[in-house]
Amino acid sequence: MELKEIKKIYMELAKKYKIPSFEDLNHDFEIDKLEKDTDHILRVIRKLMMEKIVNSINFLEMLLNPVNTPRMYLPYIRMMSLDDKKIMDKLYSELSDLTLLSLDLEIDSNEKSEAELIKKIFEKWNFLKPDFTKILVNMKQPKNLSSNKKERSYFG
Repeated sequence: MELKEIKKIYMELAKKYKIPSFEDLNHDFEIDKLEKDTDHILRVIRKLMMEKIVNSINFLEMLLNPVNTPRMYLPYIRMMSLDDKKIMDKLYSELSDLTLLSLDLEIDSNEKSEAELIKKIFEKWNFLKPDFTKILVNMKQPKNLSSNKKERSYFG
């Protein structure tokens, strides 16, 4: 199925279920990579959206439980503030809730439920994006990194 056809079908479903536009979803979730023919467009779109949610959870898990974390994240993890940890816990919890809701649809899927979850994922992601952005900004510039290095190197 071509992208134009997918957009046309999705536009009809968006009107029917009052879900976000194709362009809005595509901006955050890259749903235009939907390539296969399907009679269940909303299910496939929900699964594409969940890829980002699951990847985000895995990223947070790596920061919160740094057992085999790549070295590039260690400076941030060592200097992570309590506020950052609280934000990550909140993000993790909210995204995990979406994952559990999505699992229900793996067992028993219908178009209306898929549309409702698409709407919920979109709204939740946009609500959480500022917190996620804050974590990423802090990760690039860990607080107190230079002052802590100076303190640690002084043995006088």
